[in-house]
Amino acid sequence: MLLRWGYRGAAATGTLLLALAAGFVAGILTGVPTTLGESLLAAALVGGVVSVALTPLYVSRPRSVTTVLSESWRQIGIACLVLIALAVTGVPLAPAVSTTLVSGTILALALPAWYAHCRRRDRPERVLIVGDEPTLIKSSVLSLPVSPLGFLSPVLTEQSIEMSYPGDSVPDRRPDDEQVLRTDGGLRTDAQLNRLELIAGTKRLGGLSRLERVVRERDVDTVVLAFAHGDREECFGVLRTCREQGVDALVHDSLADRVLEDESVGDALVRVDTQPWPWYGRLTKRAFDLTFATVGLLVLAPIILLVAVAVKLDSPGPVLYNQVRTSTLGRTFTLSKFRSMVTDAESDGAKLSDEDAGGVDPRVTGVGRVLRKTHLDEIPQLFSILSGEMSVVGPRPERPEIDREIEADGIDWSKRWFVKPGLTGIAQINDVTGFEPAKKLEYDLEYVRQQSLWLDIKLVAYQIWSVAVDVVELLSERLTKGGDEESSSS
Repeated sequence: MLLRWGYRGAAATGTLLLALAAGFVAGILTGVPTTLGESLLAAALVGGVVSVALTPLYVSRPRSVTTVLSESWRQIGIACLVLIALAVTGVPLAPAVSTTLVSGTILALALPAWYAHCRRRDRPERVLIVGDEPTLIKSSVLSLPVSPLGFLSPVLTEQSIEMSYPGDSVPDRRPDDEQVLRTDGGLRTDAQLNRLELIAGTKRLGGLSRLERVVRERDVDTVVLAFAHGDREECFGVLRTCREQGVDALVHDSLADRVLEDESVGDALVRVDTQPWPWYGRLTKRAFDLTFATVGLLVLAPIILLVAVAVKLDSPGPVLYNQVRTSTLGRTFTLSKFRSMVTDAESDGAKLSDEDAGGVDPRVTGVGRVLRKTHLDEIPQLFSILSGEMSVVGPRPERPEIDREIEADGIDWSKRWFVKPGLTGIAQINDVTGFEPAKKLEYDLEYVRQQSLWLDIKLVAYQIWSVAVDVVELLSERLTKGGDEESSSS
């Protein structure tokens, strides 16, 4: 990948040339304008507007494929709107609307490909280590096939080093009673040991908060995680940054059970599959999510109103019940459902409903039992799908408190965090709940491995059929109960 100004120059020059070419070709295809001179001037206007609009894409910072596509298409759309506005207002030499639309279509395909070409890796890999455990940082440095740029960590003290790898640190006393420590960087005094700036010949570049800045400024290709614990905040926070910035991630093999591992690197590192599905699969899945949620909300609008009224009349409290749930890579979001329990149902803390184990949950209201039986309480989650927090199909999001309880039992629960949570999935259609976390995880990982648009459609169709069966059973039970009561009264 070209660095900084080299990348900017190549990206800007390529954008201008491609925009000029697209404007000229579009003019020929649409037949507007009619003369060569007018075609060249119109192409020049297209090139100028597009080049200015695409300026944000000239920065040499890591980006995922989907980010490049979305940002490119957004800026091309803005450029097309500007050109159309110029044509509508009668600006001389402004390209016709048809020419602009054809140009935009050509550029929507050509520009992302050009940016990907500029970002091709034709130089040694640039690796950054991030962690809080000196032994793991050192082991990661020695396991890498290339020399890292440096490492980011909290302040490492003499005590943390002695506790971590006493074999490499030899406390001693000088005649002046000043303590020293032997590291790969040589002897250090007490004053110098307040901050360890060198591990295995690799320099400390700052604290964890500088991650995004260092990744951008140094054009990092790969980040190595060397944390003592795979916690949600720091460890998975770094993984989130890697995914958002489009850089590869490796973890020390001591954290392999916490992530979706891909392949081994060196003696002690494992590559993390932060994006289990290809970019085109994610785009297709997102389009399906948006279509399903939009159509669902429109079709179910009358039912939404009826359910809201029923919940309000049945018991005191709000219509919607909000819960904090776990999303992608440990991030949390607020999930909304129609309230099916009494308002103080979780005043003593989060717990799984007894109904999930086939029992009776005394916290569930009368209307709530109907909503749960028919799954109508889940309808508000369509808004979470529209916002991008959830998908139609995926692992069911759980509450952070329940996550911790499951992980405490030794289950690699965090592996299901690498894809977006869903409304339904393989575990859901098999009626596997949080009472069987190991089996649920197995089904969720099976979905991660097999995901496709066709699989999503099949799972959704099965879930809709299952809901329809539940509705018919409920109506049948109500009718049978009503008939029995009428017979007994007569």
